[in-house]
Order: sequence, then C-alpha cells, then structure tokens
Amino acid sequence: MASNQKNTKLNKLLSEWKDGVVYTSPWLSENGYTPDMLFGYKESNWVRSIGRGAYVKAQDEPLWEGAVHALQNQLNFSVHVGGETALELQGVRHNVSPRLKECHLYTPSKRKLPAWFNSYDWEAEIKLHISTMFGEKDLGIKSIELKNSVPVKVSEPERAILELLSHVNSKPKFLKAWYLIEGMMTLRPNVVQRLLKSCKSVKVKRLFLFMAEKNELPWYEKLNVSEIDLGSGKRTIVKSGKLDNKFMITVPEELFCSLFTDVHGS
Repeated sequence: MASNQKNTKLNKLLSEWKDGVVYTSPWLSENGYTPDMLFGYKESNWVRSIGRGAYVKAQDEPLWEGAVHALQNQLNFSVHVGGETALELQGVRHNVSPRLKECHLYTPSKRKLPAWFNSYDWEAEIKLHISTMFGEKDLGIKSIELKNSVPVKVSEPERAILELLSHVNSKPKFLKAWYLIEGMMTLRPNVVQRLLKSCKSVKVKRLFLFMAEKNELPWYEKLNVSEIDLGSGKRTIVKSGKLDNKFMITVPEELFCSLFTDVHGS
C-alpha cells in the first residue's frame, strides 16, 4: 500500500474516532486495518492498546460508554444499560449524584464479556446481570447518545424500573424503589402493558403493580391487569413484612400501616 494511501486510511480512522470510544480488532480488521498497520499506529503513538483486541486514541481516556458502544456495535454482544443506571441517565432518579458510580448492564446470555472490558478500571463500577426476564428480549430498549454523542442501547424507563425491581429483596431496596417509582408519572401505559405481558417474573410484576396502584400513578388505571399473568401463591419480598392481600406480597410493615392510614384515616 502506497504511503499516501496509508496516511489516508489513518486520517479517516482518526477523524471518525470519537473521544472515549474503544475500537476492537475484529471491527478494525473488517474495515481494512491489518495487524501490521495497527502495530505501526502504536509505534507512531497514534493509538494505544487497553488490552488484547482493544484500542483507543493514544492521548485519549476510554469511557465506559465508549466501551459498551463497542460491545454492542462492533462485537454484536446482546448487552444493554438498564435498571438504575438507565433511569439515572434519562433523568429518572430519586437522588441526583454528581457522577455515575455504578453501571448496571443486562444480558440474556452467559457469554463472557471480553477480558479487556472486564479488567479495565472504568470510572463507574460495572455490574453485569444475566437476565432472561422478558420473552421479547429487545422490548423497551432504545439507543440514546451519551457522552461525546456516543450512541448506546439502554432500557427505556418502563423497562428499567422493572429491571430495578428484580433486585428488590430487602427493606432498604424496597423503599429505594418505592420513592423512585412514586415520581414516575409519565410512563406510557401501552409500553408498560407489553412489558408486563412479556415479563416472566411474577414477583416483579406484582411488586410493580402494587407500587403503581398505591401511589395512584395516573397511567395505572389504563392498564388491563386481567391480561397479565400474576401466578398464584404468596411471594416474600421483604422478610418479616406485612402481607398485602391483593397482590399477595410482603411489604415493609411501616409502609403498609402508613398506606392503611392514608386510605382509611385514623
């Protein structure tokens, strides 16, 4: 390859390379960048490696957003940002923190993420959850632009709150979700309906409907609960909690008493 052609390819690569984005060997190879070329780029200090098969611009610091983008768009991993992280990124949160401390990723596959991703010290702590909670695995997921206009697939709020509820197994987690969901006034009932019908977790569906009803959220009345499979028997959400007879889940006793007082007076 002539020198000017090599320079053209390098210039094209660097001009399109967004700050914080990781480029992977398979993607680079598919786009005509050979191992010899990458070696030359490294020797000339244009790019640097952050692990086997992963590169960033030499003077750049990779972002977790840019790494997840690479997983999704270059390596075709079925993984997305969900749960609490997705809610925070879309402005749905109870407490506003100055920066993201954790990044919750969800995948239906047990396929391991690349070593370079797992070993790198990202600004946010990566928490990977293997979840097959939804029959339609891509339902309620969209692409949004994060730092440096990097597109990343994330759960929409309707899905993200259900993912968050899947981790509720204690009073503190219950109350955190409770205070979060009470402000979610604008969920789309048609999207909620589809997600609840697709959701395989009886616990999550009951917990979600309980919180929505008790908070009198405006979209709750538009749901057709009779179409949603809520299973049978009791579900223990909070140990030593009070049983809600409608949704057959245990909730923190002080919350139950507060709701009872609000409804019936004291």
